[in-house]
Amino acid sequence: MSEENPINAAFEMQRRTLEQSQKALEQSIEFQKRLNGAIASGIEGQSEVQQRSVDVTRNALENYLDAIESVVPGSEAGVSQIREAMDQQFAAIEEASEEAASIADEGMDEYEDLSEAYLDAVSEQLDLLFETHEDMETQTLAFLDDTQEQLEELSEEAEAQAQEQIERIQEQASELREQVQGDD
Repeated sequence: MSEENPINAAFEMQRRTLEQSQKALEQSIEFQKRLNGAIASGIEGQSEVQQRSVDVTRNALENYLDAIESVVPGSEAGVSQIREAMDQQFAAIEEASEEAASIADEGMDEYEDLSEAYLDAVSEQLDLLFETHEDMETQTLAFLDDTQEQLEELSEEAEAQAQEQIERIQEQASELREQVQGDD
């Protein structure tokens, strides 16, 4: 069977479509990975900015409390209680911030793992689809080759049978002619 036939062209077009779909999917996943990296960097940067802001606020409050202690006589006990409460609040803020960053990191890691597993599964399915597509193309072309051969054989048999019938009719006509001429 010719390599340049409509069946080959259709299978080639399907193959190219599958390949382009696979590339588009891979590019989409790669884009998502880059986006996740940017988000992770943003979260990391935000965490650092937040920590600096907490540090600046804490230093400002410490300086304010130091100023109160130096200016107001007998305020040491009250300022000490305020410092203790403030330290607890800042410790809670830092702990919450660290926990949120940890959860965000874990979430990003899990998402990347799931994305990778998804890409692997889709890749395996596409590989199977390509194999199935190749098998289907091979079977279709083999079927068409077999059908063409059978049609050629049938055509040859039909021609041979038609030739035999023509020869038989010619023989019968010849015999009939001889009989008609013999009766005269």
